[in-house]
Amino acid sequence: MTVIDTLPPAPATGGHHPLRRLLRLRPEVEVTAQGADVELAHPWGRQRVHALGERTVAALLDLTRTDADLDLLALDHVRLLKLLERFPYLVTTTVADPLGTPLATAVPIARSAALPGFARPTGELVLSRFAYLRRLPDGQGQDGESCVLESPMAPFRLTLHQAAAGAFVAALSASRTAEEAALLAGMSPGEGEALAGLLAGGGFLDAGKGAEAPLWDFHDLLFHARSRPGRHDYPTGGVFAHQDVPQLPAVSAPGSREEGEGIDLPVPDWDTVVARDPALSEVLEGRRSVRSYADTPVTLDQLAELLYRVARVRRVIPGDPADPHGYDGVERPYPAGGATGELEVYLSVVKCVGLEPGVYRYDAAAHRLRPRPFQHPGEEAAFSELVTAAWRATACTVDPQVLLTVTSRFGRLSWKYSQIAYALTLKHVGVLYQTLYLVATAMGLAPCGLGSGDTDAAARALGLDWTAESSVGEFLIGSRPAGVPRTAHGFADVVAAARAGEGFGENF
Repeated sequence: MTVIDTLPPAPATGGHHPLRRLLRLRPEVEVTAQGADVELAHPWGRQRVHALGERTVAALLDLTRTDADLDLLALDHVRLLKLLERFPYLVTTTVADPLGTPLATAVPIARSAALPGFARPTGELVLSRFAYLRRLPDGQGQDGESCVLESPMAPFRLTLHQAAAGAFVAALSASRTAEEAALLAGMSPGEGEALAGLLAGGGFLDAGKGAEAPLWDFHDLLFHARSRPGRHDYPTGGVFAHQDVPQLPAVSAPGSREEGEGIDLPVPDWDTVVARDPALSEVLEGRRSVRSYADTPVTLDQLAELLYRVARVRRVIPGDPADPHGYDGVERPYPAGGATGELEVYLSVVKCVGLEPGVYRYDAAAHRLRPRPFQHPGEEAAFSELVTAAWRATACTVDPQVLLTVTSRFGRLSWKYSQIAYALTLKHVGVLYQTLYLVATAMGLAPCGLGSGDTDAAARALGLDWTAESSVGEFLIGSRPAGVPRTAHGFADVVAAARAGEGFGENF
């Protein structure tokens, strides 16, 4: 693809009716004028501009209410145009027909955005493999429009006002010239050229085979770009976008498959725990993934201690009922953003002394296991799938004793947090993993975190609606075999090896 990076005359739609290039300030921009000085308030901050001149100030104020033709600005308001070039991330750019009917609008979503400039791409063009077309939720579109083209590689969001514009974008899923894509979309060559210019200037086209972030998968790059501020303009963090919907309870209620009061678990004696546990540094140095087990399985008492020390609800922090943003928080042994406490732990038990095989939910508030009996063969088959997947995740090295499936009640996070909810729950899974590793290592158990799991199998085995609560982590617990350090004294060799720089072999 070759791009001529200029501001040429507006391309003609049919040889005689030129398209219009329209500029306007983003709707969030507020302009406060004091004589010849202005202050621009916008999502990224504030800027003061001095001594603009009354005529330029008036034209700038007009841009908060209506579009301005780029060709006319270039003739009559050169000073204003230069100002807009200083703050291009505040300016939307639209291609429209002679009557002003818009075809597409480029909206800057990052401070790195520059005016797209209506460049004229030549040669064959192809859409970026990171670009995607979607419908915005009702009420988020511009002037009633809701179909947008986005890409984590692009500092713009492209609003498509006409179906032909969407067809043009689809045509560029294969390498084509702008004229060929316009013909397929039922557009004039001039419209195709103008839209191709917006796509090129906005960062939606592939600059060359293999040149676009080759080590990134589409979903990973999109997740990274959208879950951190900087490359999008969506409200991020604790914005309480769903405050009109009741917040989920702090403590999960018993599920429909759970029967009876469950199994009360013993509470560990803290004096015994403190006397037995190695020092933190020894546990950190001794931590490793253990993919082999002793002949005698882990016991119910050991599971009870592990769950109590790692995942119990220490207390529920009451929210202020008079505060529309108030909600009950949860305190656990591991940290969590906003005290949301959205993670749950389910046990798929294969071998455990004192506990029958099957599926259980850890009731973290009551320190109790709640059995989830299988209600039909599909659930039992899904249980087998989970266990088999865990076996495969260890390179088929160990038959699981107990698989912990960590789930997230997503609504606990998304009720408060926008854009970062899923990223935040993965951070919570990470600190839960480390807490499991450290406590299990201190207890002399065999811990092993897994890298992935089957979402659908977990939903079927655990009886969950995966869109409301779904698996986000898997962790194996078993009895530590002979020869692997189990006590404070046993860690001595491990610590000595670490100090000598010898490492611990393959099991990490």
